[in-house]
Amino acid sequence: SGDLSRYHSESYKIIFYKELPNAMSRLNKDSSPVALAEAAVTYNLVVEGILAETGYHGWFEILKKAGILSGMSKGIELIQRDESRHLRFGVYLISRLIVEYGDLIWEAVEKKMEVLLPPAVNIINELFDYQERVYGKVAFGLKREDFVDYAVLQFQKRIDRIEKAREKTIDEIILQNI
Repeated sequence: SGDLSRYHSESYKIIFYKELPNAMSRLNKDSSPVALAEAAVTYNLVVEGILAETGYHGWFEILKKAGILSGMSKGIELIQRDESRHLRFGVYLISRLIVEYGDLIWEAVEKKMEVLLPPAVNIINELFDYQERVYGKVAFGLKREDFVDYAVLQFQKRIDRIEKAREKTIDEIILQNI
């Protein structure tokens, strides 16, 4: 009970107390392509694409391996499907901005990822550290490296796709996302 912020790690605070609110509230006064790209990186690629997607993946795997709560598993599957639409939109938006504004956007995306990727991965590590410290082991036999590898792989697939936008036309980006 009470204030749950005591469970928020330093990396969590970087993403959710600082970077996400700053990126989103910036859009209230700055609708520039760079501000839009940085907000999409922060929300779509990091919060949804690294953190939420990795969490849902882990939750789904736990339930599947344990053979429990089939209705909950189906619900998570549907949430993952919905999240994938958000992620596709973020990749599309950033790709389109890169095609329209070139290296200005690509450089902003790279810079934002340099800031956000370390704390995003650290959130995963800190969750495992907490379980090991408090409980002496990680629940359900989960392995840290599986989660970190999954998160980084999902991110890398999307950033690779975004980088390819540098060589495409706007029509190709639109057709690719129909």
